[in-house]
Amino acid sequence: MFRFIFFGHRYPLPPMLISGFLLVLGTVVLITWHAPHTMSAIYPFITLMTYNTAIGVIACGLGLYAILCAMRTVLFACCFILLAIGTLTLLDLIAGIPLDTTNWFIVLLAEPPVHTQPMSPVSSAAFLLASITLLFGIYPEGTRSIIATLMSLLIFFTAISTLLSQEFGLFPSFIWMGIKMSPQTAVSLITFSLGIFILRYEAAIEAFNRLNFFSRLVTGFIFMSLLFIGIGSIGLLQINNVASISQKLYAGPLQASNASLRIKNDLGILNRIVKDVAINPDLADTKNIPAVLAEIDGKIADELAIIEREHLAQGDLARFKNLFSDWKIIIRNIYGQLEAGDIEGYRDIALNQIQNTTVTLEGLCDQMIVAAQEQMRLLNEQAVLTKHHAANLMLVVIAGFLLVGILVAALITRSLSWQLQQIRQAMLTIAQGNTHIEIPFSDHPYEIGDMAKTLKIFANSIDERNKSAQLLIQHQEDLEKTNTRLAQTNKELETFAYVASHDLKSPLRGIAQLSSWIDEDLEAKEFSEVDKHTRMLRNRIQRMEKLLDDLLIFYRAGKTDGNITRIDLQHMATELFEIQNTKPGIRLELGPNLPVFDSLSTPFEQILRNLFSNAIKHHDLEQGVIRLEGKRLDNDFYEFRVCDDGPGIPAKFQERVFGMFQTLKPRDELEGSGMGLALIKKLVETYGGTIAVQSEGRGSCFIFTWPQAIKRKQQHDR
Repeated sequence: MFRFIFFGHRYPLPPMLISGFLLVLGTVVLITWHAPHTMSAIYPFITLMTYNTAIGVIACGLGLYAILCAMRTVLFACCFILLAIGTLTLLDLIAGIPLDTTNWFIVLLAEPPVHTQPMSPVSSAAFLLASITLLFGIYPEGTRSIIATLMSLLIFFTAISTLLSQEFGLFPSFIWMGIKMSPQTAVSLITFSLGIFILRYEAAIEAFNRLNFFSRLVTGFIFMSLLFIGIGSIGLLQINNVASISQKLYAGPLQASNASLRIKNDLGILNRIVKDVAINPDLADTKNIPAVLAEIDGKIADELAIIEREHLAQGDLARFKNLFSDWKIIIRNIYGQLEAGDIEGYRDIALNQIQNTTVTLEGLCDQMIVAAQEQMRLLNEQAVLTKHHAANLMLVVIAGFLLVGILVAALITRSLSWQLQQIRQAMLTIAQGNTHIEIPFSDHPYEIGDMAKTLKIFANSIDERNKSAQLLIQHQEDLEKTNTRLAQTNKELETFAYVASHDLKSPLRGIAQLSSWIDEDLEAKEFSEVDKHTRMLRNRIQRMEKLLDDLLIFYRAGKTDGNITRIDLQHMATELFEIQNTKPGIRLELGPNLPVFDSLSTPFEQILRNLFSNAIKHHDLEQGVIRLEGKRLDNDFYEFRVCDDGPGIPAKFQERVFGMFQTLKPRDELEGSGMGLALIKKLVETYGGTIAVQSEGRGSCFIFTWPQAIKRKQQHDR
C-alpha cells in the first residue's frame, strides 16, 4: 500500500484521504445548516443529510484518523458518539420514545431551519455498525481485524443497496418508515467502509489463515448468514410494501369510490321522493320527507368521513359539503311550504332547483369516484412496479448469493490450498536437499501450524543426517589427506634413509680418508700436504653442515609460516634480487601489473628467494636477465613465472630437478645441496599450488601457482 510521510510518521494514503474526505463533507454540511442564506444555492441538496448525520460522518472520519494515528482516546470518543446517535435515533423512530432527536440541533442554529427531517433509520443502523467497526478496527491483527472487515462489508452492502434503490431504482424501495437516506450519506458510508476494508484487509486475511479449518468454514457461514439477513430484510420490506399497496388499494380508494356511489344512490332516492310528492302531494304523509332526509343525512355524513380520510378530491369534497348543506336547507324549506298548502311553490322548486342541485351533487360524486379510480390506477401501477422490483430482487438475490458464495468459497479454498501449496513447496525443497529454508506457517496454531512444525522437525532431522554425512565425508577427506601426507612422509623418510646411507656417508668417508692422509703426511713430515688436506677436510665438514641445514629447512617447510601480511610483489622481488645477486651483469626485469595481495609472506618469500638464487647461481654467462611475471587466474589462484636466459635444463632432467639432493653438476664444480627446488615444490604444494619447469635449449622458466586467499584452517592443520 502506498504510504506518505506526515509529521514524521508514515501513513497509508487511501485511508488517510478517505478520512479527510469524510471530515470535509461533514463540516461542509454543518456549515450549510448554520448559514442557509449564504449557501442558498446548495442548501436544498446539502441539507438532505441531516445535522445529526453530519456529526456521525465527522465521527467516522475522525475515528478512521484515530486508528491511523493510534489515538485510542479519540477513537473511543468517536465510537461513543456514533453509538449514541444510532441508538437514540432508533429508539425515537422505532420504539416511539419521545427523544425528539431530529430537533436537537435547533438550539445551535442562529435562526430556525428552513426545513427539518429525521435521520434515516438505515443511517442510524449503519452508525451502530460503524461504532463496532471502529472499536475493532484499532487492532492491527488477530480475529478482531476479521470482525472489523466483516462489519465494513455489511456497511458497504447496506449503503450500496440504498444508493441503488433510491437513486437508480434497481432494488425495491429501500426506505425504512418512509424516511430516505440521502445520497451523500450513502456515499459517506461507502467510502468509510472502504477505508476500514483497505486498512485491515491484509490483517484479516492473515488472521483468517491462522484459523483452523472448521473456524474458517464457520466464519464464511456467519458472513453468508449476515448477508442473507440483510437481503432478507430487503425482501421483507418488499413484502410489506406489496401488503401496504394492497391495503391501500382495497381499504382506501376502493372504499372511497364505493362511498361516493352510495352517496349518489342516497341522493337519487331522496330526489325521487321529493319529485314524487311534487307530482302527487297526497304522498307527502306516506313518504315522510323529513325522516328520510334525516336518515340519508346520517348515512352521507359517514360516507363523507370515509372519503375525507383518504384525502381524495379535496376541492370537490368541500364543494359537495357546502352544496349538500344548502340542498338540505332547501328541502326543509320547501317541505314547510308544502305543509302550508303552497303546493305550486313546492312543485316549482322541487322539479327545478332541487333537481339541478341533485344533478350537481351527483356530478361531484362522479368526480370523487373518478379520483378514487385514478388513485386505484396509480396503486395498480405501483403494484406492477413492485412486481418488477420483486423480479429484480430475485435476480439480484440469486446472482448476489451465487457471486458472494463463490467468492467466499474461493476465499476459503484459496486460503487452504495456498497454505498447503506453500507446505508442499517447502517439502519439495527439503526433498531436494535444502534443509535451511524457512518453514512457512510454523508459528500458526491448529492444523497448518502442526503440519509446519512436523515438517520443521523432519527438516531438522534431515539436516542432522546431512551434517553427519558431511562430517563423515570430511573425516574421510581428512583421512585421505593424512594418508597422502603419510605416504609423502614415508617417501621423504625413504629419501632421508638414502641420504643417510649415501649422501651423508659420502662426506664422512671423505673426512675419514682425509684424516688418514693427514696422519700419513704428519708421519712423513710433509707439512705442505697437511695444509691442503686440512682445507679439504674443513670443506667436507661445511658441506655436511649445509646438507644438514637444508634437510632441517625442508622438513620444517610449511609448519612455521608466520602471519598473513600485505605482499607488494614488485617491492619484495626487487629487494630479494638485490640482496642475492652476486653477479653484476645479471639484471631483473619485472612484468606489468604485478599483484599486491594478502598472504603468508614467509613461505612465499622463501620460494621467490630460492628461485632467484637458483637462476643466479646456475647462470653460465657474465650478462643475463631474470624476468618475473604474475597474473590472476579465474580459479582463485595467481600464476607466477620466474624465467632466465641461462644454460637451460635438458628435458631428461626436468622431472628430477624437484627431487631431494638432485644437482645437474658435481658438487665439487658447483657447491649446493640439491634441496632448493625440492623445498620450493614442497612449499607450493603445501598451500594447494603447483610448480613446473619449461626449458628448450637455452633458458628455463619455473611456473608456479599460489592461492589468492590462505584459509586460517590451512595455516594450522600442518
